[in-house]
Amino acid sequence: MAIRLPAGLTTQRVKRAMQSPKAAPLRVGYRGLTAANVAVVQTVDRARAPKRTAADRAEVAERVTVAVKTFERPAMIRRFVRSVRRVFDGRIVVADDSRLPWTSRDRRVDVIALPFNSGVTVGRNTALASVETDYVFISDDDIVFTALTDLAVLMDYLDHNPEVDLVGVTLVDLPVRKLVDRASSPLLPGSGAPRIPLGTVIDDQVVVGKVAQVYLARTERLRLVGWDENLRMVDHRDFFSRASGVLVSVQHDGVVAYHAQTPF
Repeated sequence: MAIRLPAGLTTQRVKRAMQSPKAAPLRVGYRGLTAANVAVVQTVDRARAPKRTAADRAEVAERVTVAVKTFERPAMIRRFVRSVRRVFDGRIVVADDSRLPWTSRDRRVDVIALPFNSGVTVGRNTALASVETDYVFISDDDIVFTALTDLAVLMDYLDHNPEVDLVGVTLVDLPVRKLVDRASSPLLPGSGAPRIPLGTVIDDQVVVGKVAQVYLARTERLRLVGWDENLRMVDHRDFFSRASGVLVSVQHDGVVAYHAQTPF
């Protein structure tokens, strides 16, 4: 159900109000609540997840690159990389078009500094162009990985199902702990007919037209679509609309990540 703002109250006015000095206690409280939820899910998921061997982690690190776009959110990208490192030992590519690009001491993290405010589509294309592995994990910077963000499961799924190009994770909003639903929202008019009918079950997972911006994909297949650099908004919907008929996407219900955004 859509949330309607009261008459005269726009999203921009809400944002300005939340960024004002008077809203400081609310900002502190929200961040504290989110941090507490992140700590809880990481602890709980660690107990629930299967234990991965060093060999498992080494294979994933060799065959997967994590690619993320960030802009003016150093605390967010720090948290992202820290959470990814709990489950992934390979290369992370960060496309950053901030005024002062983020830096990392992790030698396995490559930060690509872009001209200020180049845009998310330019950043994603730049990051993708630098990927040399068979698979790439695309993510936003406000995502938190836990032990249940099992990239080995996603990689194994694509290995055994060559007709599938892209597999999305189950995404949960924090701190409300609500499932994020991207599959049911419509694509743009004129999208191509799916290569495999939506709703088809492949190896226990369902073919969908769209997943959240948190997924593992075949690198070369993803390059067939890319992101339209003329767009600065609706890039997610546009990508999957153009991918329809080109890529086959599924939603994996056994791999979980968390969306811990800030409204500030």
